[in-house]
Amino acid sequence: MRGKGFLFGLAGILLGGTLLTVPAQADALPSQYQGTWYGYISSEKVHHVRHYDFSKLTIKSKRIAFDYQTTTNARFKNLKWTWGASSLATYKAKKDKKNRQIYKIYLPVEEDDAVAKIRLGTVTGTGSSKQTLILNEGYENLYLFRQPLRSHPWGIGYEDSLELYD
Repeated sequence: MRGKGFLFGLAGILLGGTLLTVPAQADALPSQYQGTWYGYISSEKVHHVRHYDFSKLTIKSKRIAFDYQTTTNARFKNLKWTWGASSLATYKAKKDKKNRQIYKIYLPVEEDDAVAKIRLGTVTGTGSSKQTLILNEGYENLYLFRQPLRSHPWGIGYEDSLELYD
């Protein structure tokens, strides 16, 4: 499922209605990781109107939520919720191979295996340097920003796969 597996897994778990306990040995997630983050999926024209698709990830100390949103506004105002899911989550602090602080995300159903890793980073190419939340589920980094930006697209393949959870 490449880098989108975390979001698909979260949606699948939640839409399937599975509830289990969350592992007790969790690390506190720092406040700079928590809050709302937006990932740019793609845009496409439908009947001469451009549609912009975003993911909205809301991270809290014991919960994580994913919402799929869309708008026709080129400034990304008036995002409309299409569907979403949320789950209990725990986080474990680790250092990656480059000695950067990362947090592994554990959901109740997959309590023995992390479903994704997150870390803070900075990217350019948005007109200036921006802080980003980098989500990694194995093969690919997905970039999320504090506000909707048309930068670092996740790609149309992500959008096509959403039909699995309708």
